[in-house]
Amino acid sequence: MPSWRPRSTPYPRWSGCCAYASLFADGNSAASRLAFSCLSAAATFPHARREQIADLGALSTILFGVDDITDNLAGDWTDRDIVVLFGDLASVLSGAPLAVDAAAGAAADAGTRPVDEAMAAWQSWCARLRRYDGAGAYLPILAAQLERTGEAMARERVWATGGEPWPAYEEYLPHAAVTFLYHTWWLAALAICGPAPADAAAVWRSIEQVTDLGAACLRLANDVRTFQRERHEGKPNAVLILEGAGTSTEAAVERVTAHIRRLNAEFAEAIAGLPDGLAWVADGQYRCVTFSGGWYMARDTHAYTVRDLAADADAHRG
Repeated sequence: MPSWRPRSTPYPRWSGCCAYASLFADGNSAASRLAFSCLSAAATFPHARREQIADLGALSTILFGVDDITDNLAGDWTDRDIVVLFGDLASVLSGAPLAVDAAAGAAADAGTRPVDEAMAAWQSWCARLRRYDGAGAYLPILAAQLERTGEAMARERVWATGGEPWPAYEEYLPHAAVTFLYHTWWLAALAICGPAPADAAAVWRSIEQVTDLGAACLRLANDVRTFQRERHEGKPNAVLILEGAGTSTEAAVERVTAHIRRLNAEFAEAIAGLPDGLAWVADGQYRCVTFSGGWYMARDTHAYTVRDLAADADAHRG
C-alpha cells in the first residue's frame, strides 16, 4: 500500500473541500456532506461555539473521505491496507508525524492522492483538537477506537469483495455500528464540547452503551436510505442481507424500520439512566440521533447542498 507524506494544505474551512481535489473529487457531493456535517453538529450542540461546530463538521467531512477510501476510492486496497490506514490515523492523532515512503515521495502524484489528502487533512484537524482542554484525556481512547474501527472496516471489506460470505443480520449490525463512526465522532465531541475529565475512561464507560445504541439506530436508518445505491456497489447492508436470506425488499425495509423503532426506545431508556453530571451528553446524544435518524429516513445526505443550508438558515431567521 502506498504511504503518504505531509502537505502544506491548510485546515479545511467551511467551503474548503476544493483544497482536497482527489479526496473530494465530486465538488457537489462534498459540499452536500459538508453542509450536512455542520448542520448535524449544530443540531447536536445548539449552544456550542462556532469554532466547535466547525471542528466537528470538519471531522465528519474528513471521516466521509476516509470512508470513501476504504470503499476503494484509493484503488484495490485489501483488508490489511485498511487496518494499516486506521493505525496510522491513530498514530497521527497521538502526535506522530506522517509516515513518508521515499519511493512514494518521488512519485509525480505523491501528496495528491486521496489517501495523502486525507492524512494531511487529518493531521491539521488533530492539531486543532489538541488545543481543547479535554483532548489529552480522550486521545488514547479515541486512538483505540480508531484501531477498532479499522478492524471492523477491514472485515466489511472482506465481505464486500467476496472473501467471505455476507454475514447474518445479527452478526452484521455490531460491525456496521462501529464502522458508522458514531463512536469516533462522539469521543471527539467529548473532548471538544465537554470539560476536561478527571477520568476520561470512566466517562466513556458510562456512555458506551448509549453510544452503541445510538450508532445502531443511525446505521440502520442510513441502510434504509442507501440500500439501492449500495446494491450497485456490492456493499453489505442490513436490507440487502435480509433480501439475501429470502425476504422481499418491502418486508426487509419494514423489518429494519421496526428494529429502528425498538432501538430508539432502548436508546431513550439508556439516556434516561445517565448520571446527572452527563446531562449535556444525554441531551447531545438524543439530539444527534433524533436529528440524523430523521434526516436519513427523509432524504439523502448527498442531495443537500450548501445553498440549501443557506436558504434554510435564511428561512429560519426570517
